[in-house]
Amino acid sequence: MKTNFLTVEKFFKQSKPMFFRREEIIIRSGDLNNSVFYLSQGYIRACTVSKEGNELTLHIFGAPSVFPILWDTNSEFSEHCFESLTPAEVYRGARDKLKELIDKDPDVSSEIIKQLHTFAQSVVKKLESKIFYVAYQQVAAAILDLAQFFSSKNTSSVTISYWFTHQDLANITGLARETVSLEISKLLRNKLIYFDNHFIVIPRIENLKKELHKD
Repeated sequence: MKTNFLTVEKFFKQSKPMFFRREEIIIRSGDLNNSVFYLSQGYIRACTVSKEGNELTLHIFGAPSVFPILWDTNSEFSEHCFESLTPAEVYRGARDKLKELIDKDPDVSSEIIKQLHTFAQSVVKKLESKIFYVAYQQVAAAILDLAQFFSSKNTSSVTISYWFTHQDLANITGLARETVSLEISKLLRNKLIYFDNHFIVIPRIENLKKELHKD
């Protein structure tokens, strides 16, 4: 772990750890929230929810990470929801105290800026996917994203070594579960993925990537 992140870790670990099971809400959109959190183990997803109740995952935070990474200084309310994607260990800190640390320590400031940049890239990528990709490509892109976090390679194939349901993929893509199921059936039929004990396996990841560029 980088030295500057050790400083962040020390700041947060003055509090007691909080443990979350899979799919537990940590922050709801619209909640009054003056806290920031440090993810020391597991994965957290930041999501937005439409008026119709459809979810869209904007970014997946892996350990070590600080979230929320976007702060509206004019509002004490959270703009996004944060949910544990896997079991997670999290520490809570005061937002104003972390801001003081950022202002005082250039290394900490640099690390937070890097995380902000990663978050912004993720959101832009998600926006481009929703605008330019059809549902089939959006599901393929979501599977490729999950492979970056949860993959274990076996020769040329890639296994997503965590169980994700069709509903999980619906929440990640912002598509209806029925639509996701239909597109997964197409991917299976095209032999671009298969399931092994509920885990998604990508036999040749380059072939799946090519689907993102088809008309």
